[in-house]
Amino acid sequence: METTKISKFTKPLAEDGDAATKDEKSMALPKKKMMFMDKMPSKDVDRSHHSMHEVIDPAIQKALKVRERMKVFDIIDGQSMDVTPMPIETHFETEQYKKLTEKARAIHVIPIRREIQSFKSVASSLMRTRSSRGVQFHLSMENIVNGIGSERMLASDLTISPSYSSYIDESSSSESSVEEEIGVKFHLPYIRVVLSKTDLILLYEQQSNTAIKDTEDGNFTEEDNTRYDYLTIGRGKVRRRSDAETQTPQTLYKSRKINTTKKEMSNKASYVSTFEMYDTYRRVGEEDPFAALTLQESTAISKYMSKEAQCAAIVKLPSFQWVSMVIRRLMSGNNFEKSLRRYRNMEPIQPTVAKMEYKYSLKNLFTFLPHASDKERRAVSDMSFCYANNDILAVSYGIYSYQAAKMPETGQVCIWSIKNPCDPEGYYFYNYPAVAVEFSPYMPNLLAIGLLDGYVEVRDISDLNKPPIAISQRLTSPSVEPILALKWIRQDSSSNDANEIDPFLSLSQDGTVTRFHIIRGPHLLGFTQMVLDRIEGKSEGLAVSVNNALSAEANARPHCMSLTKHPLHADIYYILTDEGCIHKCATSNQMNCLEVLKTHKASVNCMDFSPWSPKLFLTCGNDWYIRIWLEGIFKPVLTLHNMYGPYQWAGWSRTHSTIIVALNRKQCEIWDLRRSSLKPMAIHTLQSSYNTMALYSRDGNSLAIGNERGKVFVLAFDDMPFPTHYPYDTLEEVIEKAVINFPDLHNEVKSLGYFGYPKKGLKIPP
Repeated sequence: METTKISKFTKPLAEDGDAATKDEKSMALPKKKMMFMDKMPSKDVDRSHHSMHEVIDPAIQKALKVRERMKVFDIIDGQSMDVTPMPIETHFETEQYKKLTEKARAIHVIPIRREIQSFKSVASSLMRTRSSRGVQFHLSMENIVNGIGSERMLASDLTISPSYSSYIDESSSSESSVEEEIGVKFHLPYIRVVLSKTDLILLYEQQSNTAIKDTEDGNFTEEDNTRYDYLTIGRGKVRRRSDAETQTPQTLYKSRKINTTKKEMSNKASYVSTFEMYDTYRRVGEEDPFAALTLQESTAISKYMSKEAQCAAIVKLPSFQWVSMVIRRLMSGNNFEKSLRRYRNMEPIQPTVAKMEYKYSLKNLFTFLPHASDKERRAVSDMSFCYANNDILAVSYGIYSYQAAKMPETGQVCIWSIKNPCDPEGYYFYNYPAVAVEFSPYMPNLLAIGLLDGYVEVRDISDLNKPPIAISQRLTSPSVEPILALKWIRQDSSSNDANEIDPFLSLSQDGTVTRFHIIRGPHLLGFTQMVLDRIEGKSEGLAVSVNNALSAEANARPHCMSLTKHPLHADIYYILTDEGCIHKCATSNQMNCLEVLKTHKASVNCMDFSPWSPKLFLTCGNDWYIRIWLEGIFKPVLTLHNMYGPYQWAGWSRTHSTIIVALNRKQCEIWDLRRSSLKPMAIHTLQSSYNTMALYSRDGNSLAIGNERGKVFVLAFDDMPFPTHYPYDTLEEVIEKAVINFPDLHNEVKSLGYFGYPKKGLKIPP
């Protein structure tokens, strides 16, 4: 630490300017530079009484002014820090000073000579100088803080009368001049304060160590533990303690980060497109998948083959197909960058925009066109988004309506990726039209495919060149009707084989539900789960008159339309039929329905649960209506109708609790029950071809719509209202307003109480 000298000690000269003695001259000329004070006043000067404050204040003020211009610095962590002590404020107007001054003024004659001698004898112990004129004190820091030369210090150290507040010159010898000597004004010396940095003094340190018992280190450790207990919890803790403080311009704290090792971080860059980042980082450190040809593949292509034959052989190689797929992704990313960013919802509209219009519009992002080399006209029969990757969409091409001018004879299933909207990244051809596809939510790489001839197969899309994992056979699934729906179900917990793949249900057009298991073999193991029969008599739900004139139907089994799973109960599923009924069934109860609900007068085509309630669902059918139901109530709480045409599909919005999207043959409608239940907020017409079905993306921000020409439109919701902060409360308010005019129905809704998920949560229906 740097040392700063605030002032110097001084040696006064002779009083009358006479030549000093040789010894005095040698003392008056020290080796160091000295600062001299003025001469002491002679006896002829008016010797009025001066207080100690008047004597010491000028010197102190002058010393403080010099001290203010000086700074003390220290090197801390390689930086120069200002550690100059803060100024010390000393108040001289103390009670002892006032009492001393009053007594000094009250005394006029002081005849006691011996008190002067006692004063001189005691004061001489405080004076360390060879001159009779100079007074030089050696004071501690505690005395300086309490007051430099103040009466409080002198009164406590000198056992004399408080009337002697000044120093009396030794040259005065007569008692008559005692009163005059009292008023002599003296100049006190300067004070030098030296600040220096001392070495670190370790008072106590208790280190943690482990030693073997009955050894030298072990005995020392036990003694150290005993001493530590004595000082902390034993009798040794009762000992003298003292606290010390110092003044610094700022308080320095020790941060926690210096106790831990700093982690070194670095960035690694790769040349990829914006939407290839996921694939790039996933393959970091793995074998390069972009190798053009492996050694075995290169040797398989004979050098004796013609150039055309070699090119045809290279195109069929898996490595070449992988490289070409990545190149197509890069090229598509340049053309569809804005659409890709919109699909990923990278730039959402902020609620703080200055102006916002709610138009409920749909913005076309991509259009998946059918295979260019295929001349058959196949309709989009089914679609399924991958549960683990929202970018992957499986589309089946086949028959949707039997009113087509020319029926296709073959089928196709394409695996599309949003990263490459121009070409499918995987495709499978079949000799019969494909009708249904469904990704597994438990193993997302598995895809179940249902065909028109009743066959079902399972493929692994992670390797597009592999054959199917398993295919159904006629021995276990004798039905030859088209497979209209597929749903994966959770594996039974009582199963002995933990590695068994989860089974799935298939719904045939003749009302047969088959349960398929994937076993160690090339075939699927199927069991008949349910066989539906037509409804006899009157069922719960919509009131429909029954014609008793028809004694028997031409077909004893109903025509099934779709299959829906319950959002909470994994063993509950619903079958939709052409009778307008919903059959509630369970995987644990075979051959029997738990409940039948009449929802439409014609075929019921779709059923969807609300993401905010496991008891609220909607249905749409060929009777031109969309109805909203609550579980336990056999009357619709709300009915929507816009035009005279059947609805093929309807679904609750995944982002807004009161918005419903419905699809019919010609247009797409967006309903907002919060604003109106009489007409849709927006109607969109895509193309002249008839629409077949629609499907929400997994995040709910986009919608995929297929038509009979095999085109799939991926649309984004635009100019939509902002979601409410409490979606369930808003939905419950809408339902209550819809039934307020029907007292009986309103009481039934009130009796249900809370019908949402726990804590008003959100769950996407399966």
